[in-house]
Amino acid sequence: MIKKNIGEKIYIFEELTSTMDKSKEMIERGVEIGTIIMAKKQTNGRGSNNREWISDGNDALFSIILDTPISKVNLIPIITAYSILLTIESYTRRKINIKWPNDVLIDGKKVSGVLIENFINEDSNKTIIGVGININSHHKESKNFIYPSISLKEILKRNIDVLDVLNEFLNNFNLIYKKLILDQINLGKISERLFGIEEEIIFRTNYSIDDKKSENNKYKILNLNNDGTLRVSNSKGEVLNLSYSEITN
Repeated sequence: MIKKNIGEKIYIFEELTSTMDKSKEMIERGVEIGTIIMAKKQTNGRGSNNREWISDGNDALFSIILDTPISKVNLIPIITAYSILLTIESYTRRKINIKWPNDVLIDGKKVSGVLIENFINEDSNKTIIGVGININSHHKESKNFIYPSISLKEILKRNIDVLDVLNEFLNNFNLIYKKLILDQINLGKISERLFGIEEEIIFRTNYSIDDKKSENNKYKILNLNNDGTLRVSNSKGEVLNLSYSEITN
């Protein structure tokens, strides 16, 4: 369990390949649990499924180093996304949702993403949470993405202090993470904020429907399970529990 608040130590770098890479390096050097690694610019940032995370600067790009119990690791993406959602709600009343398992949307546009990696060495098992929040970046309209990107600046029409956003996030995340460790997390409340809840959403999964494996399939989102998997029903009415590893889009 975290004895100190997460984020008591924050390292801010002008430029890194990625905060995830730097976090791994600092774990090997014995960095404290709860440390934040932040970059003003990333030259090789990445999101889920090894996709490139592009930022033209002045966004919140950081990683959190934790030693989360293995039994709770699968809930880390969703509670991180929920913490981001609460943070963004302090800036705008727009419609904000979590696109399971690791994105946050404003009016259907992506404002944030979460990446989780477990770093194992001989002595310990560490969890690294990579977070990207679009704060002051500019994003061109594109029809090439189902969920185009957007930033807080584009919504509010003003610059936002990145460190203010980070501090608000840490306030939310510390509270929710402690609830997770103490088995007090309210997944029902988080389920209500899922994008597409009780609607049909397209996921590219490893499941076959009518012998059409790995194609975009529609699932009706029902709720979050206690282990962090997503309870859905497919076009045949079959109820499935999707894990992060089964989602390829």
